[in-house]
Amino acid sequence: MEYLRILSMLAYAFPGQGSQYAGMGKVLLERYPEAEDTFRLADSITGLNLSALLTEASEEELRDTINTQPAIFLYSAALYHILEKSRPPEVVFGHSLGEFSALYAAGVFDFATALNLVIERGRLMGRSGGGTMLAVVGSGARDLAEEVLKGGFSTLVIANYNSPKQVVLSGSEEEVSKAGELLKKLMVDRGKRLRLVPLKVGAAFHSPLMDTAAKEFARLLDEVPFRDPKVPVIMNATGKVAKTSEEVKEALRVQLRSSVRFTDMIAEAVAVGVSEVWEVGPGRVLCGLIYQTTDRITCRPQDPKYLQG
Repeated sequence: MEYLRILSMLAYAFPGQGSQYAGMGKVLLERYPEAEDTFRLADSITGLNLSALLTEASEEELRDTINTQPAIFLYSAALYHILEKSRPPEVVFGHSLGEFSALYAAGVFDFATALNLVIERGRLMGRSGGGTMLAVVGSGARDLAEEVLKGGFSTLVIANYNSPKQVVLSGSEEEVSKAGELLKKLMVDRGKRLRLVPLKVGAAFHSPLMDTAAKEFARLLDEVPFRDPKVPVIMNATGKVAKTSEEVKEALRVQLRSSVRFTDMIAEAVAVGVSEVWEVGPGRVLCGLIYQTTDRITCRPQDPKYLQG
């Protein structure tokens, strides 16, 4: 019986910035009216009309980091509250911002603490400004991006190892632009056909340009009580399972300026026995990345917009 249980191990995966869309809260409420309880709780805790971000905000308003992060967290938490009643997760992980939803689901923080941390994270990241990001998509994306990085850049890094076919470069606008030109040349030289997709972001997330924000956020974390996770959490900065509050805190302190090692995280999920993932949040981005990475996991988006049947 234990062998069968391991084979069917379920993980919840929580998406990050970029998964949002206008009216996502209305879509959720239409299928799950009880989600309004979580929306109202968030509004009462913060004194802000956060629920309006999910139901009334435009695409442009939702692209503002200070709005994006609490909106996605609130949606994800509301959906989690509904789903975990029927089948709770045995492992959790999240992509960048989604890591905070995962940590809440694992019981590391209570709802109010997680929500306030996300609001402050969005404020710090939105205020930092400067720099940009470029997605490199296609077969061999990681190899070419790593070769470009040998060019002696000071701010440029691979911010996201999203899948074997997708990485994201992050750094100053000048260095990202230069990297794009070098990639185009390499594609010609190597006979590769990759897509270079500039991301609509206000800063160079998960790069050295986040150092100041990361230090401020780390100081904030020092004032927050951490609990041991009640289920294993696979962390962004390490790509490995964290089982204690100390391991979680150490990884979270450097998360803002460290790479999101999503490919390693999926390998770790497979290694610990995960065979099924529910994407708990808006959109279905993570399921796409998971399918690009492994054929050993079935992924199901839980956003009602993408539910079948």
